[in-house]
Formats: sequence, structure tokens, C-alpha cells
Amino acid sequence: MLGVLVLLYLLVIVGIGVYFVRHVHGVEDFALAGRNLGLPILIGTLFATYIGGATVVGWTGSFYEMGFDWWWSGIGGLAGIALATLVMARRSRRLGQFTVPDLLAIRYGATARYVSAVMIILGDIAIVTVQVIAIAGILTTFTDLGRLPAMVVGIVAFAVISLFGGMKGVAVTDSLQALVIFVGLLAGVLVLFGTQGGLGPTFAGLPEGYLEPLSVTGPLGALGLAFAALGTTAVSQALIFSRIFSARTERVAFHGMLLLIPTAFLGYLLVSLLGYGGRSLLGPGVHADEVFARVVNELLPPAVGGLLLATVIAAIVTSTNSILLSASVNLARDIYRTTVRHEAGSAELRRVGQAAVVVFALLAFGLAVALPGIVDAIVLSYTIYSAGLLIPMYVGFLWRGATPAAGVASIVAGGGTALLWFVLGEPADLPAILPALGVALVVILGVSAVTPRPSRENLRVFTV
Repeated sequence: MLGVLVLLYLLVIVGIGVYFVRHVHGVEDFALAGRNLGLPILIGTLFATYIGGATVVGWTGSFYEMGFDWWWSGIGGLAGIALATLVMARRSRRLGQFTVPDLLAIRYGATARYVSAVMIILGDIAIVTVQVIAIAGILTTFTDLGRLPAMVVGIVAFAVISLFGGMKGVAVTDSLQALVIFVGLLAGVLVLFGTQGGLGPTFAGLPEGYLEPLSVTGPLGALGLAFAALGTTAVSQALIFSRIFSARTERVAFHGMLLLIPTAFLGYLLVSLLGYGGRSLLGPGVHADEVFARVVNELLPPAVGGLLLATVIAAIVTSTNSILLSASVNLARDIYRTTVRHEAGSAELRRVGQAAVVVFALLAFGLAVALPGIVDAIVLSYTIYSAGLLIPMYVGFLWRGATPAAGVASIVAGGGTALLWFVLGEPADLPAILPALGVALVVILGVSAVTPRPSRENLRVFTV
């Protein structure tokens, strides 16, 4: 019965997304919902996308495993939202662009557009692959579907909403699912702790030192977690900037991002309590990937467990829809329009973007089927993308002295250093994100000192 309800829920969400096909005409409708998202829909889609499947399932296990220290990732993520809010929200919406490579192209020229677009597309396909594997794991656990049919159901659900409904369909389904995510997490936490007599008795079952900062990671590990989450958040086109660009006004964009900070914190808090409750009641020795499923199956009544399961499905679908849409817009605008057909109109770009959704979904599906063991490698590609873009974007939008050559060099140096550090096995146990950001910063400052100054067009970001 639970499996039937899960599949019915997916069908309803896909149907709602498809309903908005009639609102999609040109590329602006497809990519940015006609730049007409009001504050309630904006905060709903931001929350639902940000508190995604990786957060609900993965972070429950991470809090179970690492106690307080997984909060360093939460702190970094919240700092990334704050950084994007204060530095980029108003200005990037005012510039009226579509993608992060659009912003980098204004600041550093066409080469920055191509390099960053390729990095984002590769990173996004990698994350969609992980999400296909994740939803297949959920569906095979709680329904009678086999692994391959479960992957097919997942990728179809991901692709159809993005393909037909565009950002409008994604945003509206996100906002509805934001409510499911919040209610599901809250109900799960209240019932989990309520059955044990509250926070005090449940926390009494935690091991000594479990909630002490730095007891697991140490200072370098904490910095690595914080900066990795900050970088991923602050440059994420799929999670953050596509919503900023879609807001009705720059004021709506700013306030939507500002409200995301407390709502994301609340989401993190509820997920952390699920993890801590799981550690207390399940005891040690549970693999992090299995914690959420065991909490649902063993510690919660069926009705609440079913609601939490709907929460996970909602979270995975919302975040993946956004990622597919983001990558498709990068291909249409940042690559196709600038290298294949400069004169491509809005309707043609929409069609290219829709075709890209199908192609990227099939690529992700193929990777998930053929190479299920590459999760660590493909997540690495998102780390490289974050390491490559964080310094050039924020230094470039805060400092007039950053030159076009320095911006491009910093993108390549940051991403390349992250890759090299992983290949070397992270010497001295230093997380790859830290040397990558350090190198990117040194490169942008050093190259700026010896290369031609930015033009008036490059500095337009400071005058809008």
C-alpha cells in the first residue's frame, strides 16, 4: 500500500508540472518563469530545492555518524546563502541575466563563460546521476520495483516536469513540496522524540562527547566541511541563482534569499534531530546511508514513516528538476547561442533547452545504470566546480581590480587544484577545497597585477 501511495504521489507531482506547459513559450518562460516569481513561491522553491534529497537522507546519516561536527557543513551552507544574499542577490537580478556564466562573461569575457558553463554542466549531470541512484534506492526499499524500473520511474519524473513545465512548473511543484518536506520532517521529529519522553531522555542515550565541537573532525576537517558547503551554495546556479534571476524584482530576490537563511536553518535542525534520535535509539554501527530508512521502518509508526518517505521523494524530485533545468539553460544560452547560432531566437533557445533536458537525463541515467560505483568521483566534479567558481565570482563582484585574464586563470587554477589534491590523496589530511580556494585567490590577485585592466564593460556590474 505504501509503495502505491509513493508512486501515486510522484504521478500527481509530475501532472502538476506538466500542467504548466501552456505557460512556456520562449526561453525566458522556460528558464526563468518569465521573471515573475513572487515572494511566497520564491521562498517555497528556494526551501524545497535547498533542503533536497541529499540533505534529508544523507545529512540524517551524517549527523548520526558525526554528532555535532556535521553542523560545520550546515554553518558553511548558511554562510553561503548569506554571502549570495548580501553580495549577489540584488545586483545579479538587476543585471537581468540567465546563468552564472552570463555574470562571469560580463565581468571577465567570453572565455570565462565557456569554461564555467562546461564545469557547471558536468557537475550538474554528476549530481543528477547521484539523485537517480538515490531515488532508486528509496523506491526499491519501499515498493516492489526492481532497481532498473525504479531508475526509469525516477528519471522520467525528473525530466518531465523540467521538460514541459520549465521553471514555472518546477517552482510551483517545489512550493507545494516545501510544505510536504517541512510537515514531514516536523512530524517525524515530534513523534520520534515524543515516544521516548522528549529531548532529555532521548539525548541521554547519546555517547559521551557526541555533541562536543571538533571531537570528530578537528579544526582542519571542520574548515573543510564549512568551506565546501559555503562554496557549493554560494555559486550554485541550480539552487540559488536560477531563483534570483526568476524573481519578479530585485527586492523580491533579496527578501526571498534573506528568508531562506532561517528556513534552511530550521530544515537543518530538524534533520539533525532525526540523526541524533537515530543514534540514541538505534545505537552504534548503522551505516550512514541506512540510518534514514531504519528510522522510518523501525522507529516511527507507518503513517508518520510514510509522510517522511514522501518528504524524501519530494526533496529528491525538487532538487533534481532544478539541476536538470539549470544545465539545459547553460547549454542553450552559454554554448549553443554563442558558438552555433548567434541569431537564435527565444523560441529556438527554449527548444534547445528542452532537448538538452532529455539528453542530460539520458546521460545521467546511463551513468547510474552502467557505473553505480562512481558516486564519489562524480560528487568530486561538483567540488571542482565550486572550488573553481567561488573566488572569481565573489572577488570579481567585490573588487574592481580583478582583470579578465585573472578571472579565467583563477577558475582553471581553483578547479585544477581541487582535482590534483584529490588525485594526491589529500596530503596532510587537508581537504581539497582549502588549497583550491587558496590557489584561486593567489592566482586572481597575482595575474591581476600583471595583465591589462578590466574594460568599462567588464566593470558594468558595479554601476547597475
